[in-house]
Amino acid sequence: MPELRTKQATSLSATLCSLLALILAMIFSPAAHAEAFHLSAIDGELQLGGKMQYLPAPTQSTLSDVMGMDASEWYVTPSSTRSLGRDHNSVWFHLDIIGDESSQGPMVLRLDYPHYDYIDLYLVSDNKVLTSFHTGDQMDFETRPINSRTFTFPLDAIQNIGEAEIYVHIRTEGPLLIPFSLMTDAEATIQDRNLYMSLGAYFGILIIMFAYNAFILGSLRDSAYLYYLTYMVAVAFHQATLQGIGFQFLWPTNSPIENNFAVALSTALMQATAVLFVIRFIRLYKNFGSFERVMGTCLLVYSIALVIGSPFMDYASFLAIVNVTAAISVLCGLYIGVKGWRMGVKFARLFAMAWFTYLIFIGWYLLELASIIPASSLGEHSLAIGSALELALLSIAFADRINHEKELRLRSQSRLMDVQIAMNADLEEKVRQRTNQLEEANRRLKILSTTDGLTGLLNRRHFDECYEKAYLSACRRNEPLAVLMIDIDHFKHLNDEHGHRFGDICLIQAGRLIKETINDDQAIAARYGGEEFVVILPGATSEQARNKAEALRLAFAEYVVRDDDTAKIMTVSIGLTVDQPVDRAAWEKLLQAADSLLYTAKRNGRNQVAFLKESNS
Repeated sequence: MPELRTKQATSLSATLCSLLALILAMIFSPAAHAEAFHLSAIDGELQLGGKMQYLPAPTQSTLSDVMGMDASEWYVTPSSTRSLGRDHNSVWFHLDIIGDESSQGPMVLRLDYPHYDYIDLYLVSDNKVLTSFHTGDQMDFETRPINSRTFTFPLDAIQNIGEAEIYVHIRTEGPLLIPFSLMTDAEATIQDRNLYMSLGAYFGILIIMFAYNAFILGSLRDSAYLYYLTYMVAVAFHQATLQGIGFQFLWPTNSPIENNFAVALSTALMQATAVLFVIRFIRLYKNFGSFERVMGTCLLVYSIALVIGSPFMDYASFLAIVNVTAAISVLCGLYIGVKGWRMGVKFARLFAMAWFTYLIFIGWYLLELASIIPASSLGEHSLAIGSALELALLSIAFADRINHEKELRLRSQSRLMDVQIAMNADLEEKVRQRTNQLEEANRRLKILSTTDGLTGLLNRRHFDECYEKAYLSACRRNEPLAVLMIDIDHFKHLNDEHGHRFGDICLIQAGRLIKETINDDQAIAARYGGEEFVVILPGATSEQARNKAEALRLAFAEYVVRDDDTAKIMTVSIGLTVDQPVDRAAWEKLLQAADSLLYTAKRNGRNQVAFLKESNS
């Protein structure tokens, strides 16, 4: 696959590369006359490193000037390096060839670097120029003899005429690379096809990553993804200019002005979008100190200024400036990533790895460019590979960032949930306590509203409600209902003779005796008024009711009420009626019957039970 080289990356270490290349060139390039090559002996491709002659010359030098040079003034191109550095911006190259009819098809000379400013190529035989070509990336694309992203020249004019010479004059502001090769036209076609397939795979990967991250941007609305997509577009734009396919396919008029502007703009734009992305992705102004914030702000302002100034600055000077900025930006990105990693920013790990990976491939490219390490097919595309890996790692870093933020949200939600649970538990406990207090208050209030405060029995109002329910229940169940009307004998005399205090004690003891004697959960006992009481016995037969009434009378007759020096026995008169209700509206009649029997007991001498046998009512 053809070797790809770019002005931008090489100037990151321009001084080092230039000095090293020059030293190597002088050591390994003794003045000599290079051998002539038979075109018919070339099968596929012949790399010309160490096989051509070169001569630094003034920019205005002409073919006649160099053809008259003595052979001792020429140097053989070094085989150990592919660059003559940046010290010479005008160099002539010379190659002797022998053509014959046995060549394996049409032959071409390829200069596999798309960013030479000016190239003048002459095909000479017997000191006569047979054909010449004048092209370069500072000239219109149509000046190229073969439609190619790089510079390929047909050798038809000298292929079958025997001895001939090739002179190439290169003038450029960038690094002077020497990737010369002779090859068959078929081999050139194969190499172009393979290159376009590789570039298609590269840009296809970028398109897939762009679509994926654009979908995530639409879902998450995170501006960091927008900056990432912008940076990805800038990288693709930059690679298109470096590979020469922008000049070949994209610029509308294929003019050198457009190409120069695209190279400068893409380089500056890639740096500006990278700085914007780093600031937003790593949350520089939130997670880092003042030094990093100032550094990021300065880089951002400077990068934006480069983007704005790219159309107006001198092309060569601009590239020198922007390449220094590129090196600083990448190192700053790596520094921020490593520091964020050490600070505990989890997703900064992959972020730092992405920039470190990119640095490795940039270094690989520069070392191979200076011939410090052997050239390889993989190294030829190290910048493209490095940028693709960087973008892929940054995409993975985004996923790590999302997971990290999700984990932080879950932790925060868990803490909030724990606090909420504790608050709810505390609130529930307070509510429970308050509810218990309210229930207790309601219970007491209900007792106060339904209970006689002196005797502890039901009061008259609540008795009426309970009695009506008991009466209706007896109707439904077809069960008997017993009513006991109880009155303390001579209570007014006890109250008047011994005082209200003793009278109250008598009422209190009366309530206690009634509850203890009746001792039935189904029974209803109430203070009916004054010294009068009433007891309802649901389901009690006549015999059971008489036994309860008699037991109650005896309990009173045997109990002595005491208060200080006062001791009295109080007796009661009881009116008892037992009936099986059938008329729901006749519930008052049963009470009236019991009350009437009470007065009967009083008339008959008190301290007795007056009883009416069961009847249907």
